[in-house]
Amino acid sequence: MGTKVNKGIWTYRKGAPTVLDKLYFDQINAILARLTSVVQLLDEHGCPIIPDSGADMIPIPIELDSGRPQVIDNRTWLAVKAPPIACVVVHGTEAASVDCALLVQSLLGSLQDALPTSNRNDACRRVLREELSAPEIESTAHEYGIPMELERTVIVFHALQAGRISAMDLLRDMIPVGDDDLLVEIDRHTLALIKSMPQVESMEELQQLAEAVEQTALSETATRVTVAIGEPKPAFTQTGESYREAWRALEVGHAFKPELNVYLYRNLILERFLMEIPRDMGQRYNQIVFNRKSSRLFNEEMLHTIEMFFAKDLNLSDTARQLYIHRNTLVYRLDKVQRQTGLDLRHFDDAITFRLLFLLSKSGGDQPTLVR
Repeated sequence: MGTKVNKGIWTYRKGAPTVLDKLYFDQINAILARLTSVVQLLDEHGCPIIPDSGADMIPIPIELDSGRPQVIDNRTWLAVKAPPIACVVVHGTEAASVDCALLVQSLLGSLQDALPTSNRNDACRRVLREELSAPEIESTAHEYGIPMELERTVIVFHALQAGRISAMDLLRDMIPVGDDDLLVEIDRHTLALIKSMPQVESMEELQQLAEAVEQTALSETATRVTVAIGEPKPAFTQTGESYREAWRALEVGHAFKPELNVYLYRNLILERFLMEIPRDMGQRYNQIVFNRKSSRLFNEEMLHTIEMFFAKDLNLSDTARQLYIHRNTLVYRLDKVQRQTGLDLRHFDDAITFRLLFLLSKSGGDQPTLVR
């Protein structure tokens, strides 16, 4: 049994993660005091949390089945997930004791939704915004029972919804949240999922998750949601860095690939590099090809043709088939580009040059904004 430490109006045992605040504690105690049955709330080690009268640890039966009341040793036991509370114990074996255990379980869930979650949300939001020092993050993780050494990735969901519905109300039921995940409300438009990575096979799996949420939101609520995914980090102290990367992916993705709704930070290397090039330099090189003289050539149809040609890996036949035009028509268009610019897009080096010069029109964007 750990050492008892006084904190505020209640006592807890050093080493047990605690998310109880005074109001939460008072509400639980007030309700339990009205019950005719004797009820104890234990942590995972069997230490009484409520009421804490200095009683010794009560061994929790190994055979306890989570979610189902069980009568063992003249007591009714019920395992719960309300950190740091792990178990409800009602002294008695009759049907009323079982009902009492289920009632307390429901009570804990309701109070956690109303109180500790918001407190934990505020703490996690400050961690993501990098407003806390490393020791403060460690203290926060200990207080809320968050493992420090666990690989995590931050996924940002940004909803541009109309009306008064918050992103949390809109997306909460659409985002799958695992036992070790944390869903954090950043503001009314933005949620961040701190995703535990041990059970995730690849970043592509996270991309599929993001696409599923985005498509579900669009089909069920007609709301466009953009999603960005940062890089995995080995410790909770580094989740702010992953959050910053996710926001940068959103910014860069919107600038260079506005037609997409899901962005991976690791897939935007070229775009991130181009964003760092000063705007005046980018515009100067862009105008070597894209200027007043070539404006009639590079109309919407021509740019769409070139974009499809690049998407089909410079394959003439596949591109013509996708555009529903004759192969000779495609060759004619590419010849026009070569005569005007000197770049033959059928050659890899010239295609790369053209692509870079085109993207430089979007260079010199703002540096990463102060994440919210």
